[in-house]
Amino acid sequence: MSLRWRLTLLTTALIAAAAIVLGLAVFATAQRVQLGMVDRTLSGALSNPRVRALEARLASTGNGGALVGLARVVPGTTELSVVQQAGTAFETVPFPQLTSAELAAAATGPITVDGSPPQRVLVRDVRPGRLTVAAAMPLADLQEAQRRLAIGIAVSALAVTAIGALASWLLVRRFMRPVDDIAVAATAIAAGDIDRRVPVAQPGTEVGQLAEALNAMIGSLSASLAEVQDSEERLRRFVSDASHEIRTPLTVISGYVELLQRERGPAEPMEARALERISAESQRLERLVTQLLLLERLDRDAAQLARDFDLAPVVADGFADIAAPLTDRSVMLDLDAATIHGDPDAWRQVVANLTQNIERHTPAGSPVEVTLTSTDDGAVLLVDDSGPGIPQDQRDTARERFARVDPSRSSSTGGFGLGIGIVESVVRSSGGRLELLESPTGGLRVRITIPGTPRGDDDGNLPAGP
Repeated sequence: MSLRWRLTLLTTALIAAAAIVLGLAVFATAQRVQLGMVDRTLSGALSNPRVRALEARLASTGNGGALVGLARVVPGTTELSVVQQAGTAFETVPFPQLTSAELAAAATGPITVDGSPPQRVLVRDVRPGRLTVAAAMPLADLQEAQRRLAIGIAVSALAVTAIGALASWLLVRRFMRPVDDIAVAATAIAAGDIDRRVPVAQPGTEVGQLAEALNAMIGSLSASLAEVQDSEERLRRFVSDASHEIRTPLTVISGYVELLQRERGPAEPMEARALERISAESQRLERLVTQLLLLERLDRDAAQLARDFDLAPVVADGFADIAAPLTDRSVMLDLDAATIHGDPDAWRQVVANLTQNIERHTPAGSPVEVTLTSTDDGAVLLVDDSGPGIPQDQRDTARERFARVDPSRSSSTGGFGLGIGIVESVVRSSGGRLELLESPTGGLRVRITIPGTPRGDDDGNLPAGP
């Protein structure tokens, strides 16, 4: 739930609670005031001087039409001798029957006696020991008035709550509009529009201070990002230039080593070993330079070099080099035709890096399973080996350039920590995803998911453009 709705609901709840409390207070006050008026009416009826002449009127009961009913209490009993009925001339209200306890309670103050309708009763000794008079007033009109008052209060509380909720929504929406603008601007900045700034709200407010702080932070981050990008560009140019410069002397060294090995006669074991090491290390350094140049080309020209091609022949040719009978490995290939969009040379390097990792880090004779599946969304390449694999907590690190899963691994294996890094860069440049998983064969599973290209019709023709 958004903050806007939370604030609106909280404000509405507070308004509703305040309306309910105020309504209950008004109802209780009105009920107390109305009951007090009834009690004063009863007290006034019993103080009327005509009550003292009731003894002379006991033989006849008064007609209805009075607000208050009067009755004489027969001394020593709970019997009542009604003198005056309450009600109208057409419909009187019978005087309530009172128990001894109710008579005793009504003598100390007004009480409410249940009935149809309920009545308010007050008893007073006009002449102690000789004349006790009871006054009763029906509460039907009072209860009806209270019922209407309760309905009015409930309707008013609902109306006030609804109006308050609408006003709260409008006010919160107005106050949160700068926050919405900040969120939109922040989303655009996160998407890469680093020159954009969040709109500045009213100065002095919390939102205004937030906008100023965000703009200051974005400005600082933009400057830092520009410096990082400039540094990366300089480093990329340096790597490219250095790799090109190193390649020439490496070629010369390799050529002279081959010349010495071919033209010289039998050499001392030490000299032969030295020439072999020079040749091996120069070739290893040349592979490093080649991989660095490939990464630099991917970073710079991946989009320009990309085109549609079938990945299946590339995978088949690459894994054919480590398949029997050339080696003692069993390579099982299950390849579907899969057209993807990318740089074919870069993908050949991907396959070469995968085969090199298998050769270096899996036992001789271990099986390798390669599956290329074409799907509606593209293609999925699975490579399963039976080697030691990569620990789960080191699989993310293995994707980084110059990363080694085993820091103590000797360079004699010929690896530079660029194999999986190059695979990751090529796959990402094609819009795909690389996953390092545990293989069912016990080793490492490399799963590469690549988006495909639009399919043609049954004749192999691509759909016509607009």
